[in-house]
Amino acid sequence: MMRGALIDTSARRILNQGIKQGITESNTRTALNMLKRGKMMIEEISEDTDLSVPEVEQLAKLQTV
Repeated sequence: MMRGALIDTSARRILNQGIKQGITESNTRTALNMLKRGKMMIEEISEDTDLSVPEVEQLAKLQTV
């Protein structure tokens, strides 16, 4: 059984990058759904999805196009 710090391999970095990308995509879809309902302020959506206010504002602009 191995103990100690995890070795930082390129495979682990790629995996972590993929996980972060998946979380961001999920948060973006959630924010879009919240914007479609129109019941929350942009700042609230930002807090709930861990997206920045400018990111949510950009998504809101896409909804009005």
